[in-house]
Amino acid sequence: MSPTALPPIALQLFTIRDQTEKDLPGALDAVAAIGFVGVEFAGLFGHEPDQVRSALDRLGLRACGTHISLERLNSDIGQCIDEAQSLGTDLIVIPYLTEEYRSEAGYRHAVAQMLAIASRLHGRGLRLAYHHHNFEFQTFGPDSARRGIDVIVDAPADRLLLEIDVYWCRHAGTDPLKFLTRHVRRTPLLHLKDMRDARSRKFAEIGSGIIDFGPILRTAASGGVEWFIVEQDRDFAGSSLDSVRTSFAALQRLCKEALA
Repeated sequence: MSPTALPPIALQLFTIRDQTEKDLPGALDAVAAIGFVGVEFAGLFGHEPDQVRSALDRLGLRACGTHISLERLNSDIGQCIDEAQSLGTDLIVIPYLTEEYRSEAGYRHAVAQMLAIASRLHGRGLRLAYHHHNFEFQTFGPDSARRGIDVIVDAPADRLLLEIDVYWCRHAGTDPLKFLTRHVRRTPLLHLKDMRDARSRKFAEIGSGIIDFGPILRTAASGGVEWFIVEQDRDFAGSSLDSVRTSFAALQRLCKEALA
């Protein structure tokens, strides 16, 4: 059965970092003009959170989440909480783990830190999620089937959420639909990006590559995903904003098809 409603569509602003780094307010104007109803932040580039929130309100945009490093959360969690609340989001996402954590002991140490942070966020009405790439799906060695992602998902699902990225699942050799199906109930935010082909594994605008989005969109909607988030790291067909326009239009079409 098709879902009766699909989540709203946001843009991860990292996609247009060439714009946000030089003119964040202007970039938000452009995003709203394309038709997005939400944005996910990856830095404020010297702007005060209250000023950014005013721009969001003026444009009718919502902040669906903000990416903040584990290191910054550990060193200045109070400011991180204030920033997220000023932006109007209750979701803080850890976007990456540095090399020092990429062993079994390292992942356990990172998760312990995340759970401590999650407890502090919970007390202020915020949630914590982790955004994976491909390296978390690598095994710890030739004699081990265990992976970093296994350590992460072993954490309590109500304390450490996931931001699943369908491209990075595919890049790691994991079926994104199967991974999402297994963990959809702890996935409020879903990153949607396409892969040009299996050989080059280059990024691509949504709908122009090899990822089958229909079943992913339906599973996400029925499983309670709160936001679809367009993201493209690089390999743009034109400008970053041109690629965003293409992906947004394609995702709108795919959403309509998923509802049919």
